[in-house]
Amino acid sequence: MTMTFAERADQLCDRLRDMEHQAEEGDQLFYCAYLLGLLGLHSSAEGEGQEAFDHVFSGTLQETLEAEGVVDADQVNIKALWKAVSKTAS
Repeated sequence: MTMTFAERADQLCDRLRDMEHQAEEGDQLFYCAYLLGLLGLHSSAEGEGQEAFDHVFSGTLQETLEAEGVVDADQVNIKALWKAVSKTAS
């Protein structure tokens, strides 16, 4: 059965919350919280498929990071966390 976008967002949020609870530094907490907030905004999007959600969300993440003026170092770390979470949350 194909996973809905809402189910994928929930799956990713669960993984991020686990990582957030294990985080030992403030930066990691910030990166987790940033992704959780953005996932929360997109969890109601219509669609199906894990790969499709991840592709759409990756584009949204990039656009949001640029629009909000997130510094380059934080952008790199947030995108690295997204990549790790999207690969391990399945």
